[in-house]
Amino acid sequence: MKKLNAFSLIELLITISVLMILISIASPAYNQLFAKQALVASGERLYQFLVLAKSQSIKYNKKVYVHFCQQGLSQEWRMAMSEINRCDCFVQDSCLINGLQKNMSLSDGKLVFTSQDDITFTRLQASYSPMRFSVNAGSITLSDNYGHKLKVIQSTMRLRMCSPDREQLGYTKC
Repeated sequence: MKKLNAFSLIELLITISVLMILISIASPAYNQLFAKQALVASGERLYQFLVLAKSQSIKYNKKVYVHFCQQGLSQEWRMAMSEINRCDCFVQDSCLINGLQKNMSLSDGKLVFTSQDDITFTRLQASYSPMRFSVNAGSITLSDNYGHKLKVIQSTMRLRMCSPDREQLGYTKC
């Protein structure tokens, strides 16, 4: 007579319980990693958007504005590029440069946050003129739920991204 090798119900339940404990321990670390990556992606997207605005100003030989807009009382922020000094990033075709809409998310208010106090650009907008070093200096600080922060700083000389508190996420301290 052959003996069948199989798991008993108790062995299966113990295995599932151990697996659930391991998942519950790893889940917060995974969430923190996901938040860090979202913060870095938002910071780099902001940095590249400002570089693009500067190059558009030179390309079209006109002043270009980057507007930072908040959706009502929510924590969602968007950024948009335009040729005019007033526009609403949440209204379709409000912010145009050469007839094209250049508009993207700055922070979602779920993983990445910013506030009006974290934006030091005058009137919540950066501006670039085609002449060298003719920029509206300021900065934006982005953060996540875990205390990580990144800051994008536009000075008259250069644009840079750093960490305001300490060296983290691959960026030096500001």
